[in-house]
Amino acid sequence: MTHLKASFIGRMRRLAFALWRGPEYIKKQDDADFVSGFCILHLALQKGTFTHPLLESRTVYGFLEQEDQQVAALRGLSWDSRMVPRGRDIPYERPLIKIPAKYVEISILQVKQWIGAFENLQTVLHFTSYSDPDGSFPICTLRVQIELVDCVFEKVWQVRKEEQSELDRVWQEVWQQMGLALQTSPVLTGIEETFPCTQPEPDGYDFQSYQPSLDLP
Repeated sequence: MTHLKASFIGRMRRLAFALWRGPEYIKKQDDADFVSGFCILHLALQKGTFTHPLLESRTVYGFLEQEDQQVAALRGLSWDSRMVPRGRDIPYERPLIKIPAKYVEISILQVKQWIGAFENLQTVLHFTSYSDPDGSFPICTLRVQIELVDCVFEKVWQVRKEEQSELDRVWQEVWQQMGLALQTSPVLTGIEETFPCTQPEPDGYDFQSYQPSLDLP
């Protein structure tokens, strides 16, 4: 059987989606300022189409109930596929373009407030999605994981401006607060990430250029 090599943009897109979904676990390599934990809260936004996506995610890592850990890590990541060069003349072995990302330190109290904002919301399960060939409807992701096994909530849905719900409103409010925290909170460096399947190269990030960018209409 012949195995076809993925194109440069295909490899780049696969890497971007993996990093956008985020690691399962993180820890800080410098024990003097120890921060570690699993994914507690994950908000992600996708615009555009699958082949030409604009991605951003904001994810909290830590432990909610450990008394000796009062801080958590907030990770921001963004990727605009339109910035990736295209063309048949790009060598397959060309180094991957770095993806903007940032880690900051936040308090566990702030994390609990964000999670609490979703606690009493009611939502429904849709078995069909809107026809959206041009990618005009943003796709939101919300994942809350209080415990590793028995307390997980996750929903992925399309947002239409004329049909926005209370969940959309709260999601956007927390999303914006996360964006502000990513700009004003102390920066964390030396983070080691553990992914469920593949382990991206640590030099695949650009920790200097990340800025919160995407939002709901």
